[in-house]
Amino acid sequence: MDEQRSVEEACRALDLLAELRLRTAPHTDEARRLNTELRAAHRIKRPADALALWGQALAGDPGDERLGKALVEWSLALGVHAAINLEDLRATRRAIDSMAATLPPLRPRAGAIFGWARRARDVTEAMAGLIGRSRVMDEVRTQTWRAVFTDDLRKALALRAPHRLSVLITGEPGTGKEIVARTIAAGRGPLDPDGAEPGPYVAVNIASLTPSLASSALFGHVRGAFTGATRERAGLFAAASGGVLFLDEIGDASPEVQVRLLRTLQEGTVRPVGADFERGVEVRVIAATNRDLGGGEDGFRQDLLERLSVLRVSCPPLRARMEDVSELVAHFVGQEIDLGAWPRIVEDALARLEAETRDYDWPGNVRELRAATNRVIAGQPALLPRRLAVGPAPSGLAAGDAVVAAWGLVSLEEVKRRYAEAVLRGVGGNKSEAARVLGIDRNTLARYVKALEGRPEPPSGAEGEREPVA
Repeated sequence: MDEQRSVEEACRALDLLAELRLRTAPHTDEARRLNTELRAAHRIKRPADALALWGQALAGDPGDERLGKALVEWSLALGVHAAINLEDLRATRRAIDSMAATLPPLRPRAGAIFGWARRARDVTEAMAGLIGRSRVMDEVRTQTWRAVFTDDLRKALALRAPHRLSVLITGEPGTGKEIVARTIAAGRGPLDPDGAEPGPYVAVNIASLTPSLASSALFGHVRGAFTGATRERAGLFAAASGGVLFLDEIGDASPEVQVRLLRTLQEGTVRPVGADFERGVEVRVIAATNRDLGGGEDGFRQDLLERLSVLRVSCPPLRARMEDVSELVAHFVGQEIDLGAWPRIVEDALARLEAETRDYDWPGNVRELRAATNRVIAGQPALLPRRLAVGPAPSGLAAGDAVVAAWGLVSLEEVKRRYAEAVLRGVGGNKSEAARVLGIDRNTLARYVKALEGRPEPPSGAEGEREPVA
């Protein structure tokens, strides 16, 4: 009975490890919870502990059900667990080989398991670039992890078609769509025993391609295909062969490019401009857009959208994860400055940003926060454009109506005064800068602010005197 109980406990522990390593993204609250449970309930702290459970679970006559789990989920989970926790990939390969030695049907698949393990290691390291511990960022990490390790690929140990699953990344400008694309692309490594180097990662912004040359840039052309085509060009799909092609701003693709792209995704081939032949390509396509392409009203083909969005990742705006701001700022400061030499600079930068950007909703998202952080650590005001602190306008309500709804019917002078005060807060109290933004002199700014506070106004003659700006 004790032996049977230990086998059952080993199986439960390996099932939990599979839940952690195959279905849960690293650096999430769920991953931390599962890891704590593995340590506390099953004493799995190192890959060696998990390997000991492997032998324990397969002791005696394991039966078909346990063998099936061992060949698919447990073996992959142990390989991924080893790759993430061991410094040397050669040690990971030795661990996988030791598993295969105890289970002969696993031996032909040891190379594929090692390929998965390498991918998991690369993706986990790249995922460190997805900053923030908010719930919405946990969801981004989970979507990203699944974009690399989907259930159908995980269960199909032949693993022959990982590059053909397209991914569509959506989100407002500045939310980090290319960081997500690079994280997914980190899992493009081969699944062979020799561990060859991964294919290339090629990125292009579709909006930067002129309509007349976009097809040539993406799919290539033959000599003489059009005026100026004096030599053959392979194109970006060929350049990304065996790897990943990231198509940013896919919503700006012309109808011609959309038709060509649809055929490439369907058939796995490209036809160069002016050619009467097609070439096979093995490329995983990741596309990104900051627009809603689902309505079909902007001319984007819905059949292409379906092909591009086999898997989706949605990047949230910064206003939906404001609890991540301090961690993002610390990350940005650490990229620019030696924190060992300036230990208080993160706290100082956060304090400055908090003072200058209170109630700001960051329409430029993480990109805008990074620019503001760089300005602050350079000793400059954040210089962020302030919005009237009247709250979001209801749908269809004009900005002027929103002001009336928040402040009531007030005079134009009152609006000027309140807006001047908001701008002054937005530039951290720098009166010279606030006056420059407003297009008035500092004395007029002081009159507006003092009037709003109920303090006496300066003499009327002061309005026309402009104080020198330092």
